[in-house]
Amino acid sequence: MDMSKKLPEGWKKIKLENISDIKSGGTPSRSKTEYWNGGDIPWIKISDIKEKYINNSEEFITKEGLENSSTKLFSKGTILFTIFATLGEVGILNIDATTNQAIAGIQVNEEVVNKEYLYYFLRSLKETIKSNGRGVAQKNINLSILRDYEILVPPLEKQERIVSILEKAEKATQKRKESNRLLDELVKSKFNEMFGEPIKNTKGWNWSKLEELGNWKAGGTPSRRKVEYFKGKIPWLSSGELNNKYCFDSNEHITEEAISNSSAKLIEKESLLLGMYDTAALKSTINMVECTCNQAIAYSKLSSELVNTVYVYYCIQIGKEFYKRQQRGVRQKNLNLSMIKELEIIMPPIELQNQFADFVKQVDKLKLKMENSLKELENNFNSLMQKAFNGEL
Repeated sequence: MDMSKKLPEGWKKIKLENISDIKSGGTPSRSKTEYWNGGDIPWIKISDIKEKYINNSEEFITKEGLENSSTKLFSKGTILFTIFATLGEVGILNIDATTNQAIAGIQVNEEVVNKEYLYYFLRSLKETIKSNGRGVAQKNINLSILRDYEILVPPLEKQERIVSILEKAEKATQKRKESNRLLDELVKSKFNEMFGEPIKNTKGWNWSKLEELGNWKAGGTPSRRKVEYFKGKIPWLSSGELNNKYCFDSNEHITEEAISNSSAKLIEKESLLLGMYDTAALKSTINMVECTCNQAIAYSKLSSELVNTVYVYYCIQIGKEFYKRQQRGVRQKNLNLSMIKELEIIMPPIELQNQFADFVKQVDKLKLKMENSLKELENNFNSLMQKAFNGEL
């Protein structure tokens, strides 16, 4: 939106700090198990902010953890806004919850501004805020910068009208996202129909360890002191990027010299990559280009005579939580290369695996069409937001 334009009649430009109370969260000490074990207070991280409304968290803390740290308990209805690393993600708490220090809680004065209106307005500022982020390795803003942002505030009646229009438009994108989710469920259902449950082995297939299906290795990290190592064109994946079935690129790229002088290795196209550490454990992807990865990832070019890589990907993703518990137990956070090699999967005939992979390919084509349509809907929604906050609706 153009903040320099003359405001429509009745609109005001107000600093965020003058219409809300803004505080950041914190992290209780990880070394104090009593701050975490058995906790029932939601503790929100950036990865928990996925939708407009935040209904749950991956991690929880105890009352003792809350009282002995800088984190704060935010009430239901608080707007959460990310200020470190991934900037400008926004959500509204649908529960009482705490957050880490990468997130600011914005408690709105609803006599002046509708919290739903402010949610959409902050979403529309995402690119502006990202460009104002500080730091080279990761973009950050502090609370002072956030408090200083100017918000365009029309009369409450106009705010409610804008919210109503944007909510209707957003429902169309949500329906398309739901269609994509149902296609993912269709693939899982087809897997169970063809092979049975992969952990219970209800169809009595033979088992094979991953080490029997390919040569497994871990990646490495070139020296960060050699800045020139990270100015290349070879994709270098970290475990945080193992989010999709196929991988075509990475956030960072390294040089051939970096590979020669580190434990990073060039990974053959169409290999299976598996995360080993913490919350990324057994997240996976299939690389569609030659790439490298860090030491938190194990990888292998699986034997096509023995197994179909797409089949193995789904086998592990469907049974992921079981495999993690089986290999690392309750207390240990990380897997290692030996544990990855020991994972056992069911082995139906290769012809059946290939049939399943062909089915997945057809679903992927349909998903691609839907994703292109979703992008168009999202672009239209963003355009509508700009018009709304320029007073053109």
